Amino acid sequence: MTERPLRTDAHRRLEVFLGDWRATGVAHVGPGGEPGETPWSSTHTGRWHTGGFFLIQDERARLGGQDFDTLSLLGVDPSTGGYVVRTFDNGGFYRQYELTADGNRWTITGDTERAEITFSEHNRRQTIHWAWKPAGTWVPLCDRVAERHD
Repeated sequence: MTERPLRTDAHRRLEVFLGDWRATGVAHVGPGGEPGETPWSSTHTGRWHTGGFFLIQDERARLGGQDFDTLSLLGVDPSTGGYVVRTFDNGGFYRQYELTADGNRWTITGDTERAEITFSEHNRRQTIHWAWKPAGTWVPLCDRVAERHD
């Protein structure tokens, strides 16, 4: 029988993502993937799943007049102690990312997408920059700022 994981300081560090957030910004591609500047607005809520091992982030975005909704699970891999992120979106896509922290800066890294999230204002503001690699080279995907409203 496998021993139950223990909640650690690594889990508690995820608390910066908790709360109700509103974001505005711009996507550097259109809803169909075409180049351009598309307005971005979203709300997202971060809350602990029962037990406090996984954080659930539910984001509802409007991108160029279209809905773009993403459900994310953030947690700690008990076998490595590293952070993981799994996302599921309303377009039917599932993604796996690694998550690392360096002070107030968190980095999400995947095969074709990556993000840097910097927390400021006593963890009440997130500056978020996403990039993607559509043809082997990293290019900007979207930039936004989220403010916590709780």
